[in-house]
Amino acid sequence: MSHKIAIIYGTRPEFLKVFPVINQFHLQNKDILIVNTGQHDDLLSKMEESFDIKPDFRLSVQSLDFTNSNLIAKLINSLSDLIHKENITKIVAQGDTFSVLASSIVALLEKRKFYHIEAGLRTTDIRMPFPEEYNRRVVSLGSDVNFAPTTLSQNNLLKEGIPSDKILLTGNTIVDMIQYILDKENIEIEYQNKVFITAHRRENIGKPLQEVSQAIKELATENPTVTFEWALHPNPNTRKIILDVFQNEKPENLIFTEPLPYLETIRKMASAKLIISDSGGIQEEAPSLKKRILILREETERPEVLDCNCGILVGHDLQKIKSEFYKIWDDEKEFMFKADKNPFGDGKASKLILKALLQ
Repeated sequence: MSHKIAIIYGTRPEFLKVFPVINQFHLQNKDILIVNTGQHDDLLSKMEESFDIKPDFRLSVQSLDFTNSNLIAKLINSLSDLIHKENITKIVAQGDTFSVLASSIVALLEKRKFYHIEAGLRTTDIRMPFPEEYNRRVVSLGSDVNFAPTTLSQNNLLKEGIPSDKILLTGNTIVDMIQYILDKENIEIEYQNKVFITAHRRENIGKPLQEVSQAIKELATENPTVTFEWALHPNPNTRKIILDVFQNEKPENLIFTEPLPYLETIRKMASAKLIISDSGGIQEEAPSLKKRILILREETERPEVLDCNCGILVGHDLQKIKSEFYKIWDDEKEFMFKADKNPFGDGKASKLILKALLQ
């Protein structure tokens, strides 16, 4: 029986993780349907253009009036209609968003095979991060194959009772993506007198983000020769909290930017001496770029970045952020990340995934 395979994504981080797989299909002249749910519409469309990807279907499910429940319902209805219309038999999705949750639900209910890229990431709290932790736990239960990015992720799945024959250790596709970009764009890894910053997670909105902003303000003031570049998130609530802290006084060496195209983000991180962020994706990208990262979270579902001494959990504690910054900044042995191997893989994940999908 021939299978029609669809790869489904709806957000910018998902696209980054599935592009290497799509690219492998194209390199091998194999057919795949590309489905953009539209969960992140404008930003995602620009990213697709930069990588010359044209989805076969755009579902445009998002609405500012939607609750989370509305969005999931719309996703399920739209994806169900599509898989029946196109007779899709294998569904592939990455990560832990509502697009992934809905894809897995539809696959299970409509008896289609579901393949989960980056399966097995876990925290100890089902509501942290919200709603991603809940989503990925549910998705694992119904997946025909869980592509685990690390041994730790593989073990998490085994502990939850997922059969070993439904787990394949692949490495993380973001390593494939970083290698692709560094080679294609001729980007060199440097350690300039710069700090690159992002912050956007739901659990940090409010007082935690105020404290983070105050820490950055003090660091920038105390280090006037260092450039602190903060790429703001589109979320207006996040922006307001950050910018209010700098309303009366902003150090000249602190630069706020609009959300950056992905290639520009990689260039910024590749040239920085240190990264400060609460992003899960950036935690994975940092080892490939040989950077240390201060993680603005209390817990991470990517403990591999801690185990290899690339990342340091600082949460939103002002004093901890500052003290860890000063431990690293002027010591070459500290700010230059060195490890025997990348904890997230060797850049061959997409080839392993392609092979499994074509079986």
